[in-house]
Amino acid sequence: MINKLNSLLAKRMRQFYPILLLCITFIIFQACKKDEKTQEIQPIDVKTILVGEQSFKNNSNVLSATGRIAADKNVKLSFQVSGTIEQFPVKMGEYVKQNDLIASIDATTYQKQYETRKAQADLAEDNYARVKEVYEKGSIAEVRMVEARSNYQQAQAAAEASYQNVKHTSIRAPFSGYVGEKMMEAGDLASPGQPVVYFFNIDKLKAIIPIPDDEINQYEKGDKAVVKVDVLNKEYAGEITEISVQTDSSNPTYTAQISINNPTGKIKPGMTCSVSILEKLEAKEESSATIIVPVETVSVTDGNENFVYIVNNQNKAKRRIVKTGKLTDEGIAITEGLKNGEQLITSGYHKLTENTPVNIVNK
Repeated sequence: MINKLNSLLAKRMRQFYPILLLCITFIIFQACKKDEKTQEIQPIDVKTILVGEQSFKNNSNVLSATGRIAADKNVKLSFQVSGTIEQFPVKMGEYVKQNDLIASIDATTYQKQYETRKAQADLAEDNYARVKEVYEKGSIAEVRMVEARSNYQQAQAAAEASYQNVKHTSIRAPFSGYVGEKMMEAGDLASPGQPVVYFFNIDKLKAIIPIPDDEINQYEKGDKAVVKVDVLNKEYAGEITEISVQTDSSNPTYTAQISINNPTGKIKPGMTCSVSILEKLEAKEESSATIIVPVETVSVTDGNENFVYIVNNQNKAKRRIVKTGKLTDEGIAITEGLKNGEQLITSGYHKLTENTPVNIVNK
């Protein structure tokens, strides 16, 4: 009897083995999956230099100036019709997408005017159609038809003008950007052309710097520059987009504007900056155009190709194949593969692979 019971138990256990094994496998799989989720790739600390920085540091013909960052694209928005501001839903510093509502005035009066003139235009159109039909039958003089057509065209123009007034009762964002200073608030009476709000975009900014009288003719649009934003302790590649050709009584100094990109949005209008512009000398055009980098930043692939690591806009390391030139006291020349203004990794690169997250720790 006992042997029969043991045999039965053994048979039942063999039936449950596959189910038990499947459960254990599932538990192990879920545990591994959880571990994978919890393992985050930690950014590698690296130091960088701005490509082209070496050339600036080793060239005595550099204009250095302190300036201030300003928005490259900015407008003062206003209504084109008068009225009491009814809605002003945005706040200072708020990001607004293109065509979103910024402010509106009471449109009741303008809407009624449009409806009245639209009805008048419809009547004039019907009258013109009847008169034209009679004229084509030869029953009335041409002058009657011309008069009816003129009345219709005038009524139609008046209705269109009224419709435009209705549209002008609201201010919408002309581009995606930020709300700056608000000159008015809801409840205020707005007049046509009166500034209501300052609106700007910071995807692209400009550094505005003074240029001494004796150096104003040494620079022109398109010249390259390096802009260091002091509070961020970071450098950005830029180029001159505007140079003043006269001064005024309030500011008897020539100025230059250097355009820079701001993909992360960390640079804000009003921040102070230091700008270096390399003077263009014909005799040194070739040497000033050469990119010099520290020798130790250049590595070699298994295929005997030279490469370096740069930091992209997502703060990730990117391997860049380069061609090298002459070896100098300042470093090694890069003839192909790098551009001025890119962030070249100078330390920590031995720990990197393609797309490794990095943390820039320049000091």
